Amino acid sequence: MVDMYVLIVCDLGRTEEIASDLQEIDKVKEVYMISGAYDIIVKMSGPSPKDLEHVYSKIRNVSGIKTTITLVGYTKNGY
Repeated sequence: MVDMYVLIVCDLGRTEEIASDLQEIDKVKEVYMISGAYDIIVKMSGPSPKDLEHVYSKIRNVSGIKTTITLVGYTKNGY
């Protein structure tokens, strides 16, 4: 199992709307609105990074998302 985190910058004034849309995507486990350089952090989980590619594509296609950075969390023993 692997966890992936996506840091998201949204269009001004659309953070709550986008956070709501992201919660509807399958395999998205948690969505938080945050302060700082990014507006939202999303946690998704799956058997491997490859398994989550389609989820990431759905996230990137949400209207109002300007940029993303993806982080992959591995356990000590790999996936």
